[in-house]
Parts: sequence; C-alpha cells; structure tokens
Amino acid sequence: MTGAASNAPVPAFWRWTMLALVALLAVAGIQRLIDRAPSPVEAPVFDAWGPPDYRSALEALDRDAVREQARVDADPQSWMKHESLAMVLHARGQLTGSHEDLAAAVASADRARALAPDGSGPVLARAIVALSMHRNTEAKGEVERMASFAIAAQPADLAEADAVLGDVALYSGDYPEALTRYQAADRRSSSPGSLVRLADWYRHMGRFDEARTVLDKALADRASITPWMRASLLLQLGAIDLQTGDWDAAERRFAEADRAFPGWWLAKAHLAQMAAVRGEFERAESLYREATVGPERPSVMDALAALYHAMGRTGEAEALERQTALMWSARVRSHPEAYADHAFEAALGAGDTARAWRLAALNYRSRPYGDGRIGLARAAEARGRNQSARDILLELEKTGWRSTEQYRVLDDVCSKLGDSACAARARKAALAISPRAYDERADLLAFGKH
Repeated sequence: MTGAASNAPVPAFWRWTMLALVALLAVAGIQRLIDRAPSPVEAPVFDAWGPPDYRSALEALDRDAVREQARVDADPQSWMKHESLAMVLHARGQLTGSHEDLAAAVASADRARALAPDGSGPVLARAIVALSMHRNTEAKGEVERMASFAIAAQPADLAEADAVLGDVALYSGDYPEALTRYQAADRRSSSPGSLVRLADWYRHMGRFDEARTVLDKALADRASITPWMRASLLLQLGAIDLQTGDWDAAERRFAEADRAFPGWWLAKAHLAQMAAVRGEFERAESLYREATVGPERPSVMDALAALYHAMGRTGEAEALERQTALMWSARVRSHPEAYADHAFEAALGAGDTARAWRLAALNYRSRPYGDGRIGLARAAEARGRNQSARDILLELEKTGWRSTEQYRVLDDVCSKLGDSACAARARKAALAISPRAYDERADLLAFGKH
C-alpha cells in the first residue's frame, strides 16, 4: 500500500511478500549485513507458492521493474504508479542486497508521497521503504496518516501499521511499547511478518526459547509462506542457535535455508562463515565468492577480508578492506542513517577511532536501541573512554536487552578500569548466553550473530 483510500496496482505478489519480509530481512542481515545479523529450488516435498529459487525470483522482479518503470514513464503524475515501482524496486533490493535499488525505491516512494492528494498516498509502501533505510520518523509519520483517511483500512493493513510502530519503538529503545505494538499486530492479523517481529523482540530480551517457538509457528503455516520467506525464517532460527552457541544447529539451519531457496547469496554467506569457523578456508572462500556475484555487497567483502586475514593473506585482505571502506563512505554520504553502523565497523577496523566515534554517535541518534548503544560503547572504549563505555552498557542492561556482545564489551572495559567484580559478572553473563562467547573463531562470524 497504499493509503486506505487508494486502489494502487502494486503487484500483488510483491506487495504481500514485502509486508511479510521487511522484518525478516532486517534481522537476517540485509540491512546490517544489511546487519545483523537480520530481511525466502524448495524441497520437493514442500508445497509452496511463489518463485522456487533465487534466479526465478530475480527474473520475475526484473520483469516487474521494467513494467512498472514503463507505467511511470507513461503517466509520471500518478502517485500510485510511483508507489508500485517503489515496492518492486524495494523487493528486488531486499532480494539482491542492492543499495542502488533500495535508494531508487526511496526516491520513488518519496515521489509518490509528493504527488498524492491529502487523504491518500503510499502509506505502508513508503513506511516499509523508509524502515529499510532506517528513516524511522518518516515511517511513523506515514502510518499515522491512516487515522485521517475517509475509508477505513483493512485489518491486515492496520496490523502492518501496528508492526511498523512497533519497529519504530524498538529502534528508539522503548521495548515495552514495541512488544505492545507487535502483539496488537499479531492479534489483528497474524502473519509471518508479525511473528518474526515478536520473535526478534524475544531474542533481543534474551528469551531465546520463546523466539524459537514463534518462528516455528511461522514456519508451520506452509500455506502462507513462499520459499524465500521459508529460507528467511530458517536463517532467523539459525541465528538464534548461533547466538546461543550451538554452531552445529546453526549450520544445519543455514544449509536448510540454502536448500529451501537455492541460489540465494545471503544463505551462502551464512554457510561460508560456518565453513570459516571450522577451518575449511577454501570452501569458505568459494562460498563467499559465490555470494559476491551481483550487486556490490561490501558486507560479504568484509567477511571475505576477515577470512583472508585468518589465512595469512594480509595483502589481499587489506586491499578488500580499502575497497569496502570507500563503498561504506559513499553510502553514508547518500543515506547516513542506513549505513552509519557499517561505516563505523570499517573505521574501527582501520583504527580511525575519531571517525568511528562520529559514526557510532550518528547511528545512535538514528536508532538508540541495543545495538546502537553497544556500538557507542565500543567507540568510546576505542578512544579510551572506558568509564563512559561502562555507563552506557550498564544503562543498556537496565532496559532488559541481552546479548553476548554487550557483556563481552562490558567485560573488556571493566577489566581496563580494574573493576574485577564487574568484569567477572559480565563474563559470567556472556557465557550464560553462549558457551562460545569467548571462542576466538567467533571473530569469523559476520552474519546473524547479533
């Protein structure tokens, strides 16, 4: 969508798909990859709808993009046609990890908003696109427009509006409000999108079993999920296994995702990192190289650089790192909210602590939730501001956020401050979440670990 008063011809399959996948891919890695980690040929025994593999999905989206662009060219003043183009470009950008498609989707959605009369407009479409680029204020503003429309929105659209507001609350650090909104969305119209958001909330609060239960429920609804969605859900389950230290289970999930939606570069990147931690460097390199085919994917290139360091191929690693640093910097200039965290990692790795601090602060201002706070603490530690870093992390702990990363960083800064009791407590908390919290091989994990 679409405003409640609109009959915009958003291609039905991609509109429905993106409503379900926007949360999945943000978690799986498209935005943090791209993140975090995280955001589906199907096994023959599984009866599903939608394109059966990555190639088929991309071919369908390519055709849709050509068609929707032609419609815009034929009627450039129609906000509905710009909205339809935005949704297709966004779907293709999420599928391929293409920054160019995501940026073009933002521009198309913005154009649709500018052309739409009062009481109508690309409400959910623009909110979805804005969220994927971390433009949370815009996303919130869009869904709030729905209350003023003369024609009441459908339950599924109201559910997605609640979910969007839940995302905005989560990224602002208001976790109780986020849960309230996610639960409201699920009551209105339960869907893979609403369920994955609930699972993500439980995961961030350290309630991993509840997160698994919710994702298993989404997977069980076989009539509602495409192969792409199924693979995305499996990546999420694998990410939980990864975060709790069961690397074998995580690898099985990632392999299942690769079978569910063959050819998807994101599943291959997840599998590559598992080969890397097992010391299967040649296989990891091969998988990463497969995952780099297509649009520029600097997150995959960064992971490959880390692998090269582990293999002793320092020159190749540093050349890749210089290349990706330029990519991240260019993206920060064009869409700072979306890419500040990626550029922060690159700056930190290069030892540019001043730039890392600026980028961490920018990311925190945009999304002051758990990961943003942890990044700010890491940047403070890198500049020798260990007391500030500890204060940031202790404040984060009070919110209920739980991750091995926050406790590992807390352990580091408390040790530097000579606070052995704080360090011991942090170490115990990290190991309680994952017995592999201090495994040195974890440095080779790039996807799904947050």
